[in-house]
Amino acid sequence: MFNVMKNVYLCFNMKKILFLLALTFSSSVVFAYHIAEADTTDKGIFGSAAIPAKMLSAKHEWNDNNMRGALIIYREVLAMDPQNAQALYWTARCHYALKSYDLAQEYLDKSLTIDPKIAKDVSFFQGQIYHRLAKLDKAMEAYQIYMKDNEGKRTYEMEQADQYVKECVFAKEMMNKPADVDIQNLGTTVNTRFDEYCPSITANGELMVFTSRRSTTVGGEIDEGSDYKYFEDVYYSRKDEDGSWSKAFGVDGEVNTPTYDAVLSIAPDGSQMFIYKNNQSSQGDIFSSSYDRHEDSWRAPEKLPRPVNTSYFESSASITADGEKLYFVSEREGGYGQGDIYVSEKTSAGWGKPKNLGAVVNTDLDEKFVFIHPNGKTLYFASNGHQCLGGHDIFKTEFLNGQWSIPVNLGYPINTVNEESTFSLTKDNKTMYIAAEYGDTYGERDIYSIDVSNYSLISAGYDSSGYGTLILSLKDAEGKVLKGEEVKITLKDTDRLIATQKSDRAGMVRINLPSGQRYLVESIGKEVSSAVVEMAPSSKKPEIVKQDFVVK
Repeated sequence: MFNVMKNVYLCFNMKKILFLLALTFSSSVVFAYHIAEADTTDKGIFGSAAIPAKMLSAKHEWNDNNMRGALIIYREVLAMDPQNAQALYWTARCHYALKSYDLAQEYLDKSLTIDPKIAKDVSFFQGQIYHRLAKLDKAMEAYQIYMKDNEGKRTYEMEQADQYVKECVFAKEMMNKPADVDIQNLGTTVNTRFDEYCPSITANGELMVFTSRRSTTVGGEIDEGSDYKYFEDVYYSRKDEDGSWSKAFGVDGEVNTPTYDAVLSIAPDGSQMFIYKNNQSSQGDIFSSSYDRHEDSWRAPEKLPRPVNTSYFESSASITADGEKLYFVSEREGGYGQGDIYVSEKTSAGWGKPKNLGAVVNTDLDEKFVFIHPNGKTLYFASNGHQCLGGHDIFKTEFLNGQWSIPVNLGYPINTVNEESTFSLTKDNKTMYIAAEYGDTYGERDIYSIDVSNYSLISAGYDSSGYGTLILSLKDAEGKVLKGEEVKITLKDTDRLIATQKSDRAGMVRINLPSGQRYLVESIGKEVSSAVVEMAPSSKKPEIVKQDFVVK
């Protein structure tokens, strides 16, 4: 009986095993079929599961400022899922950060087709892309949509959007009246697919030094702790007899190291270079290197002592031709904004206490580059706090009658909707060398030469001036002197605000204004006997215009 039951039990289990085997085989076939079906989209079941992890990894690289690393991962996601709106959106963000604005627009448009509400600030980002592509009407429309959607909110982005709309309006104005200049890329003897910037030339125009982040830097290392680009080195090029620039090489001597070494400027006579260093021992300081003519090389840079360098960030330096004044940028306490421009005069003990150039030049935003012309009175600088076309623009100011003049934007096409912030000018005022993101760059920023010989704003000689001095005397209807009365000065033909200034204790307002323009002066908040003031065109002797104003 036991054996009979045992045989029955074994027979039953055998059938069960066969059934389970058949079921497993059938399921495997179905499972394999579904895998094959899913693989027709090139992502597969395992690829789909990997997407969230890849998106997280890409965001980590983005937060680590590794834009190229993030872009590679987002591309992997899009290879598996071409309709992934988030991957498309962040690919656009990566391209924007890498200054590939056409690609940024392409990928943003694709993401918006799938999800029109891909991000809360998408209209702001859209405006930024259009702005960088000089599609100014579309940029303003996008910024205004963003401001309307966020009406009543007091945020930094809202302030930016309002500022950017003004930049677009100004950019349209400048682009409608381009300066008479000729711009040429210096070519592959100087430029590479990497970043080249801060060109500086000697007064004779025969030697140019500049900074590059190319693969041939000393050490050839990438900064994985910052932006995943090659570290900086200083390079040089010499002008050949035919006027072309020779192949660039790293400067000989002890300037370049495996970390950050950037040239700020070269002295007009070529005997000294100011170097920026940012490493473990110097967190953003100005150094000086002297040229050893016997060894034909540059000596080890020495850090400028206090009071030029401080525990704060110092950058950009330019020395006058006589070596008596040093203009530089610093973020030290007591300034007007982020970076401000200071000047220090040489004394028997070294460099004297730096003086801030004041609110006419410095703003509550960022001044990041300075260049003093060999004539010692004309200062050029980069800023995003004055009226710009977009990003940082280059401005000009002159020191007249004891004060700096209202800065003038150098205009289009020298300045564009992108960033222009480092350049050098020949002693004869005919050629400018600038680092820019113009349309024909080989990669990132390139160095260009600009013939400015027909552009009077720059090409005026040493003895002539592009400014005149306006002196206003403010009184009330009874003839009483008005001190502390604020006036605004606008450009008559465009109503563009040029400056606001308060009268001193004597009721006087003194201000240097660009020549060849008509201005309207008005008292803020009160009626004024307004009149149009016309500053004569540039001349050998700066014009002084005196006028009385009665404030009612």
